[in-house]
Amino acid sequence: MQFEIPYFAAPYCRDRFSSIVACVMLLERDHIFEELDRFAAEAAGGRGRISFIVGEAGIGKTTVLRAFAARVGERLRPLWAACEDWSNAEALTLLRDLSVLDQQALAQARDIGSRLDLFHQALARLTDVPTILFVEDLHWADDGSIDFIRYLGRRIADKPLLVVASSRNEDQSARARLTRAANDIPPATRHRSDLDRLSAPAVGALAAARGLLGSAIHDATGGNPLYVTEMLASGGARSRSIDDLIVGRADQLAERARVLLDYCSIIPRRVAFEQIEHTGADEDALQACLDSGLLLAEQDGLVFRHEITRRAVEDALSPLRRRQLHAAELNRLEQAGASAARRLHHAISAHDIPRVRDAAPQAAMQASALGAHREAARAWSAILEEESASDDPRQCAHYAFELHVTGEIAAAIKWQGRALAIFESMDDRMHRGDGLRFLSRLHYLNGHRNLAEQAGHQAVALLDEFSGTAELALAYANLAHLAMLAEDAEEAVRWSEKAIPIADALARDDILATIFNNYGTAIQYRDPERAFSLLERSIALGLATGAQEHVARAYTNKCWMLMSARRHSEALVAQQQGIAFCIEHDLDTWRDYIAGGNALTLMDLGRYGDAEEWASPVLADQHNSHLIRNPAARAMAQFHIRRGSPAADALIEELNSHMENGREGPRFTSLALIVAERCWTNGGEIGSALSLLGEAAALAQDNGSPWDRAALWYWSQALGQNSPPPSDMPEPYALSAAGDMTAAANAFEALAMPFEQALMLAKGNTSQIARGLALLDRIGAPATADRSRTELKLASGRIGSRGPRASTLDNRFGLTKREIDVLKALDKGWTNKEIGERLFVSAKTVDHHVSAILGKLDARTRGEAAALARAEGLLITDTEKAPEGRRC
Repeated sequence: MQFEIPYFAAPYCRDRFSSIVACVMLLERDHIFEELDRFAAEAAGGRGRISFIVGEAGIGKTTVLRAFAARVGERLRPLWAACEDWSNAEALTLLRDLSVLDQQALAQARDIGSRLDLFHQALARLTDVPTILFVEDLHWADDGSIDFIRYLGRRIADKPLLVVASSRNEDQSARARLTRAANDIPPATRHRSDLDRLSAPAVGALAAARGLLGSAIHDATGGNPLYVTEMLASGGARSRSIDDLIVGRADQLAERARVLLDYCSIIPRRVAFEQIEHTGADEDALQACLDSGLLLAEQDGLVFRHEITRRAVEDALSPLRRRQLHAAELNRLEQAGASAARRLHHAISAHDIPRVRDAAPQAAMQASALGAHREAARAWSAILEEESASDDPRQCAHYAFELHVTGEIAAAIKWQGRALAIFESMDDRMHRGDGLRFLSRLHYLNGHRNLAEQAGHQAVALLDEFSGTAELALAYANLAHLAMLAEDAEEAVRWSEKAIPIADALARDDILATIFNNYGTAIQYRDPERAFSLLERSIALGLATGAQEHVARAYTNKCWMLMSARRHSEALVAQQQGIAFCIEHDLDTWRDYIAGGNALTLMDLGRYGDAEEWASPVLADQHNSHLIRNPAARAMAQFHIRRGSPAADALIEELNSHMENGREGPRFTSLALIVAERCWTNGGEIGSALSLLGEAAALAQDNGSPWDRAALWYWSQALGQNSPPPSDMPEPYALSAAGDMTAAANAFEALAMPFEQALMLAKGNTSQIARGLALLDRIGAPATADRSRTELKLASGRIGSRGPRASTLDNRFGLTKREIDVLKALDKGWTNKEIGERLFVSAKTVDHHVSAILGKLDARTRGEAAALARAEGLLITDTEKAPEGRRC
């Protein structure tokens, strides 16, 4: 079989080795180019998109990008940016590569506010004419660059911009960064193409064209295009590794060319021509490296053909030679006034501890200011995780802060503890007190309320001698916050009123923002009008002072206040406002917490499929703590109980584990209600469920929501316990307690709460029972409907209606949209892991979907479910399935 180089790849084929690369790397990729052609046409017409090209190292991602750049021609303005494998990447690396951006403004960016201004400017410059932006190696992106991709993705729909980003997917870190970049981008503007390895016939034909045995090459390489390329270039020579093949070609270079190649290998990605001139390399050495196919020439410098190639050459250096090269490059960078992040990379590799200690704090502070918190944490770790670590408590505290921002709460607690120990040894009571206040916050985020209270009171005890200080005001506000979360209004008000005069005297509106947040939320049941007024003041002050986290927290509490009052439509509006604010300002923790609350609101409204869509990404993010996962876990526990899925058990166990470290009224009440509902629905230990309900009722007796107290009473009755109803029950529950089930059902209907409405109807007359059971079936609560039928049968021999007709559901099996997506993937034979990567959820979440699908279809296996779905016409279209690759 004869293979021809595609016309659009011709400019890339500057030598024999490049010709081999183009033929191998672009083989069986026609469908990818057809998709990109369509996206490019849409972008030219003003409809933007981000396309992720995903695959393992050596699969040909960069080759696809370069070939498509040649193919797209002048239809779109091409721009390139890349992430690099630095030990400490510079913040906003992608923006530093954009020629259309004002680099002086980037150099002067010092905080999150100026970073957002840069994002606005970059979007305007990228869309002033139809443009295609190629982004290489997203798996190495710094946090700020990931945030920039997310920023573009949320605004690209009506812009003439196509972003094509490549990323690896073979390790957890790469998958996590890809998921983080993609999750917030609307599905309509997000696309993913996974590059597969070459088939055995394709490798066989390539090998035959060169007189080689294809089966041996395919067996040795597994079809990885880069490995195939190296074996073809080596005449089919086998080796223990791809590195040996690469180093074997490097060893054939003359001495001066090899010196140049070795120097280039210590610099991730691109080596500028000015750097090469500094080495004294001559033109012959440069040309020899290019002729070898190991290096490629770009407009402004040299790059290795692949990062695997660079790594192989660098790893072949002796330890001494590697240190010498990094030390020389570090000297050059210092003379050139290079950034601290670049200097730190080479200082670490040169094992130059004094210069690591000099560069790391600068690199960390610069990265943190621009929102690249993982890079900041790495920079601090360079001087704090070593044997000769710094004993500066402020550096330890900075490190703890960065770790907490990136979700590594346990590590943050460790380093905050180390800072506190050093402050104590210095008898620095002010900083120790303030550090204890932050430690209290860390313990709370880690799910340990008891430890949080202990540290919070210790902080106040130390700081009381520093009257009138911001540190004391913040310590008071922290205790008010803990009391508010426990719905202890008196304590929350007491600590807030101690903090307000100090913050007023200091004119610290940022501190007032958090105080009013705590104060308003604490009095929501006593004085709702004033409570909402204080929340609005908190949001306004937070916006005015740039205290973005306080604004996000105020939005969170406003949403919960509306939910607690069962003001669902207002809650949904506030939740969308809060989520939009958090997305705009990259406050992922608060976004996920509000998203979980949104799922709970949707569960109340009977919109179970929508609730699942909101909760699933929160639970799929393994970085989220118990606290942040709590609302989403509660929503999904209800979801699975009412569906009859055993997936509820693990979620209940998680909720219970969270409460073991300190019980707060609202969350403990929710756990007790969920356990009681599971016990009633599925059967279980009634005594344990009633015990939890009793404990929760005791916590909620003097504080908390009257809705919670009413629900606790209702489920106690459902489990057979007779007790007097609370005196302040909301109208629907009061009507239920009075025995007027019709009026109770109508009251719940007026609040758009179909689940509770159905439970009331199920206790009425024959027609009402039928309506109630039909309503449970319609909203997707079959297990609840079955339990109600059983209870009715035991009580009076009536079993009620059998459930809705097919015409009342979108499909007669009651499958959600997400379950249909999973079914399509099952039809392709994908594993849970593969499905999860493509749908941006965890494999565990996919497993829950599969269990639900098998139950609804009454299928025994995944294959049987897919076959039944196809027979029923549920998989009429199958657009995700890639067409068979065409051979060039």
